[in-house]
Amino acid sequence: MSDLPISTELYNRAMAGNRDAQFELAEIYMQSDQDAHVELAEEWALKAAQLGHVEAMYWLGEGYAFYAKDLKEEDPQESKIYFEHAHRWLEQAAKHQHPAALLEMASFYRQGNVVEKDILQSIQLLEKAAQLGEIQAMRDLVAIYEHGLGVEIDDAKADYWVEKAQAAEQDNL
Repeated sequence: MSDLPISTELYNRAMAGNRDAQFELAEIYMQSDQDAHVELAEEWALKAAQLGHVEAMYWLGEGYAFYAKDLKEEDPQESKIYFEHAHRWLEQAAKHQHPAALLEMASFYRQGNVVEKDILQSIQLLEKAAQLGEIQAMRDLVAIYEHGLGVEIDDAKADYWVEKAQAAEQDNL
């Protein structure tokens, strides 16, 4: 099979269509530096995501977005294709209220990657992510309301998100 720590039992569960096992395999393969393993990681993550594994959806979206950003200068057309893949998977994860996927989707709307630039949609997604406990979304909202980035300056909202972010950070200690 490979030199990675993959048990026969895990592999058999993944082959039988167990989405959790498929995603676990994807994560194991992704730890390798070998291109063939990275390709297997993507294949297993796709299988898990197609079976409704929300974290796999996010994982694929985040990975495709990272790769698209890396390609943007060198090959804008290829980059656009990967941004489209990223958007599709992040959108699926966001439908399941995945906080980090909502945060990433907000970035798509803020920057106009694959979707029409829409600052208000971006802020709505950030607020949804923040309400679900995503600390970076809370910090982004502080900056948005503190500096009036796309909205009127709103010190009360900025203060509210400062307090929420600080409380969430304390909870994570």
